[in-house]
Amino acid sequence: MGPFFLFFPLLKMNKQIKTIVFVSFENEFAPLGGLAAVMRLLPKRMAHMSHDRCVTFTPFFREITKCKPKLMDSIQSTGITFSLVYDGKNHQVEIFQHQSGDGFTTYLFDSQKFFNAPCDCGDPPGMDAPCNPYLNPAHPEQLLDDSFMFSSAVPKALVALGLTQNVVLCLQDWEAAGAAIVAKNDPRLSGISCLLTLHNSYDRLVSQAEMKRMTDCVLPGPTVLAKAGPFLDGPICTVSQHFAHELIHEPVHRDIFTPHLQAIFKERTIRGINNGLFSQLDFSPEARTQAASGNYHGLLEEKATRRREMIQKLETYQPERAWGLLDFNNFDGPVFLFFGRDDPRQKGYDLAAAAIDRIPPGQAKFVFTPIPGDEGIQGLQFLQNLAKRRPGEVKVFPFRMEQGYTELQQGASFIVMCSLYEPFGGATEGYAVGTPVVARATGGLVQQVVPYPSVALNAAVRTLSDQFHRESDAPTGFLFRESGLGVKEAAQGWSAILDCAYWPGGDRLQERMQIPLFRSMVQAAEGALRNAIELYHTDQAGYAQMINQGFHMLDRFSWDQAVREYQEIFSSLPSA
Repeated sequence: MGPFFLFFPLLKMNKQIKTIVFVSFENEFAPLGGLAAVMRLLPKRMAHMSHDRCVTFTPFFREITKCKPKLMDSIQSTGITFSLVYDGKNHQVEIFQHQSGDGFTTYLFDSQKFFNAPCDCGDPPGMDAPCNPYLNPAHPEQLLDDSFMFSSAVPKALVALGLTQNVVLCLQDWEAAGAAIVAKNDPRLSGISCLLTLHNSYDRLVSQAEMKRMTDCVLPGPTVLAKAGPFLDGPICTVSQHFAHELIHEPVHRDIFTPHLQAIFKERTIRGINNGLFSQLDFSPEARTQAASGNYHGLLEEKATRRREMIQKLETYQPERAWGLLDFNNFDGPVFLFFGRDDPRQKGYDLAAAAIDRIPPGQAKFVFTPIPGDEGIQGLQFLQNLAKRRPGEVKVFPFRMEQGYTELQQGASFIVMCSLYEPFGGATEGYAVGTPVVARATGGLVQQVVPYPSVALNAAVRTLSDQFHRESDAPTGFLFRESGLGVKEAAQGWSAILDCAYWPGGDRLQERMQIPLFRSMVQAAEGALRNAIELYHTDQAGYAQMINQGFHMLDRFSWDQAVREYQEIFSSLPSA
């Protein structure tokens, strides 16, 4: 780590230089999902490549950050405080800072009654203190207040830090979008532009009474993003080219998640800027060199070693809150890994469970590592039931794994993403450690996975894949997609899937299995899993080629390219 300063002087402004401020509710100090991963990498790369200043603004979630003492100790107060009226009450905000080893500065806002999401630092954390910046079980509505308080603090912090001219606020998702409303109405800020990046389709319904906590402006629109829309500049950005297309064409987004934003999308346009890599390539250079010349022996040997290390870890790491058992005795078949936060409207863990139920016993092992989402751990009971029905074949770690996850990624035969939708996706994380991917053809996953020509590769998948991959491209995994439903039936199906009964009122898997669209997804997922199992059992050379091509796919995704595309947008924004 680089040096820290107990006092940070006000920055002198140069009108020829912009200040790029990434405004993000989630951060590397209190991570949960993909947004924290992006904010860990993109702003620093922007600062490295740009002549402009670049910093990050984010809340200081003390209870979560304290679980990492070294990181906590590296966060220092700037000595700057300011007063802020929120919801008719006066609050003090203190600005802290973290300076990375390469000199990048993150400013963290601390206020006594906000950003207090609990964390007990356990492995796994307790359900009452889940280390989730978006969730305070004791105060379920705290997220809106935290996000509005954070947004309200942004312009005050700009003034306190002397950043009052030629500022671009890069707002991340609805939780930060309110900053555009407050900043554009602050007369002390000159030449300020507000750019929004969406990492998902989500928004928040908000009443005028709730808005009044943050601003006296009476604004049209039912949600935070709708109300912030008129204060935004430039195109609406998102994290992959294909997800940008889906936001205005896919029924699940156009008709269900974002119908109220379609006018804004049309007026502002949407720009898909692909994320770069979240993981560095981690595989033997010697094995990769041999594979490039068609010799896959070293590659398969290293993969076998990683499999043994994974099995050893699975046999020794036995937390009480895990579900199921795995029996690797006399088993040489594939191991499938499912990971990510259980967003019941996105991640498709229930889809995966239904597909696995259709796979004959004895052919594969399945490991799930879901971080509980809105339904909590109770909403994942269908995975616990699956583990009971498939003894020796299914293991579930229903919490954020503090150990063993690296071995799982490296040693698994395939990473699986049965996502209902996926803005970018984590296929490249698999490729970086030599693990091919099975995925539903949606969002950024369409761009990341070159599909194997299997039964699962129906016309729907080919149509999507052909937009990004040449026919001559070698496969990096398996893509699946449901087919045979009309536009109206698909829209009705999506509505039923997303409106089903969630815990505690119902079992989403049982209810979704009554929906034709969902059953079609399950059938397609089953086909892809069967094809992956067959390839692994019958064609190890083909499996090795898939691993090798995954390494090459990493070259398509670059943070440098993302920075260049953002800089192109910045150059088109007005200056003071």
